[in-house]
Amino acid sequence: MRIILRINYFFLILFSLFVVNSAHAQLSAHAGPDNTICPGGKDTIGGTPSATGGLAPYSYLWSPTAGLNLSNGPNPTASPQITTSYTLTVTDDTGAVNTDVVVVNMSKIYYASAGKDTSICVAESARIGGEFDVSWAGVNYSWSPGAELNDSTLANPIATPTNTTTYTLTATIAGCPSKTSFATVTIIPTPQISAGNDTTINEGETAILHATGAFNYIWTPQNTLTYYFTANPDAEPIVTTTYYVYGTDESNACPAFDEVTVFIIPTNTVVFYNTFTPNGDGNNDTWYIGNIYKYPNNKLEVFNRYGKLVFKASGYINNWEGKAFGEELPSATYFYIMDLGDGSKKHHGTVSIVR
Repeated sequence: MRIILRINYFFLILFSLFVVNSAHAQLSAHAGPDNTICPGGKDTIGGTPSATGGLAPYSYLWSPTAGLNLSNGPNPTASPQITTSYTLTVTDDTGAVNTDVVVVNMSKIYYASAGKDTSICVAESARIGGEFDVSWAGVNYSWSPGAELNDSTLANPIATPTNTTTYTLTATIAGCPSKTSFATVTIIPTPQISAGNDTTINEGETAILHATGAFNYIWTPQNTLTYYFTANPDAEPIVTTTYYVYGTDESNACPAFDEVTVFIIPTNTVVFYNTFTPNGDGNNDTWYIGNIYKYPNNKLEVFNRYGKLVFKASGYINNWEGKAFGEELPSATYFYIMDLGDGSKKHHGTVSIVR
């Protein structure tokens, strides 16, 4: 009889342990169903109840905590700023743990936006609106004013305003308040640029061009210009040439252009320029003699003030850099003798080096 009682007691203990362990294995966390809220809205998360099975009492921990009114209760209120996945961790009295996840989705109207402000040049267009087009999710768009838009019901219409304009976007979706946002398209004024008046020079001469109205300049064609990034370049064309100047304001954003023509009167007269600046800046670095290319048999000699020969050339082609046999000459006035090689009398004069 004692043996039977002992055996029954042993089986009773095993049965109790089995029941307790089975209860522990059945612990479940319930984070609740996924839901969608409007921007600025809120939702109560967690199940009904948020934990079952296991051995009460339970402890709760939610993560992340952003947007929750508490992180250690069974049913906190969630007010996230963006779509957020919350993880519920439930621990029962035996230390058993179970987790579950709930997603609080932000209504797609959250992504509707007028986008960033932008600037364009006169007569240009700009695409406005935010990065996301969620019209497929039931979001409707309405832009105002709509007269200079290609379609005022698109998420990203094309704006071609004639003046600086602020556009208002009103986005709507079923179940949420409308959302309003703004984007400004600023028109950058075009500079009123002038290339100056047409001019006429003799072949071999230089014309100084005069542009106005801009902050930055660039001229073209550049092969017969020096200082072509300035308002007043030197033009040395050998045939009648039309020059174009492009100018922008200080923002260097919106160009305007104008043109000027330099008319050339053909002549064989050689034009000696009396100054050059061999400083390596790419402008006026060599001594230029207009029309010298017409006299390929020319011979040039240059002397310093003491009568010492510092440069000589046969068939000079405007390439003297102000050096004497490879060494730079100082700033000074030098004397030249030019024999054109055509039987005419020799030319004498002075040329100054300015460094």
